[in-house]
Amino acid sequence: MKKTITLELVETDVQKSMVKDIIENHHSYVASNSSVGRRIDWLIYHRDVESFGIPQTIGMIGIGSSVYPCPKAILEYLGKKAAEYKEPEHFNTIANNWRFCLTKSIKNAGTQILKQIRERAPIEWKNKYGDDLTHIITFVAGGNNGAVYKADNWKEIGKTAGLAKERESFSVKWSSAEHLAKTFIPPTGENKKLIFIKKL
Repeated sequence: MKKTITLELVETDVQKSMVKDIIENHHSYVASNSSVGRRIDWLIYHRDVESFGIPQTIGMIGIGSSVYPCPKAILEYLGKKAAEYKEPEHFNTIANNWRFCLTKSIKNAGTQILKQIRERAPIEWKNKYGDDLTHIITFVAGGNNGAVYKADNWKEIGKTAGLAKERESFSVKWSSAEHLAKTFIPPTGENKKLIFIKKL
């Protein structure tokens, strides 16, 4: 039996444009296609009787570089100190589920998609970057409770400290110490996000 939900690796400019459009027009609380560092995206397709079995695009999901500064909850879960965490042999084995956006609601679609990501993400990460992916993290905000991640048995490990709204994006891998010191804004307690993690 064919899967009703399938993922397609994003590689072409046309696919990238589709991802951009989906995020900017349908993501509920971060309608930005911008990201820093590593990135692998997939388009999400659904086939059913109504579409006569022809796959219809219903969203996108993507993983990318982990985050820095790292929330305390993640460090505690991993048993790492901040200095250990940012070393490439650790940092490059963790991906951030940077966007997950659906354009329509389909029963049980979320868990089907996350299962496929768990299966495919380590393969594509290794193919593209040469590192073994051990964990995927995600941050949930906008009044959402992370129900789709809970249904796929992701572990809720805490909340972010609440970074200020106005801050520049940066990457621990490519930014200098001077740049990090200049762009880092201490947590203000606002805009806290739930943190979920999945061990692969």
